[in-house]
Amino acid sequence: MSGTYPPTPPPRSPWSSPVVIGAIVAGAVVLAIAVLLGFLLIPSDEDNAAGTSTTATQPTSTVTLTPSTGVPTSPLTSKTTTTTTTPNLPSPDVPGADGQGFVSGPRCNAAGDPAVMVGQTNRSKVVVCQVGNQTGRYYYKGLADGGAIEIQYPTRSGNRFTAVNIDTTYLVDGSSLTITRDGSVLAAEPMIYYWTN
Repeated sequence: MSGTYPPTPPPRSPWSSPVVIGAIVAGAVVLAIAVLLGFLLIPSDEDNAAGTSTTATQPTSTVTLTPSTGVPTSPLTSKTTTTTTTPNLPSPDVPGADGQGFVSGPRCNAAGDPAVMVGQTNRSKVVVCQVGNQTGRYYYKGLADGGAIEIQYPTRSGNRFTAVNIDTTYLVDGSSLTITRDGSVLAAEPMIYYWTN
């Protein structure tokens, strides 16, 4: 009798084993968590551009010692004193002016530039400033009818200042502000207030 044997089932794939499938799923979960943590922990380019740092900084405090006992004062009662050094500026006796010109302008450009002349007419306000502590190096600033001008290197002769801007000359002394162009007088304004240092 020749027998027929039932067909043999095909061999099972090793990938279909529950152990292999479980290992693949577990590996995928671990990989997903690692990628997610990588994105959360790596600073973005915006953070790097803004200069942010993930390093924690320690707070600082200042302890002030009392002069008599040398004992630190309480941080709640200590005072911080800031001292700023300003140049020794003159005190002109012109209303609305201080050691750098008119409070509302014209004024000297830098904090260390003192006014050496301040003058006012019915129409104009003028200031001559010294550049820092450079004796003899000046600049002229004027304001009239809303128009402002600044001229470098005016000359001084006693209490008279002469500033030249191409073909226009500004002559300032205790009696007047005289503006000329090509030798013709454009304005002669009597001084109301005048101060020089």
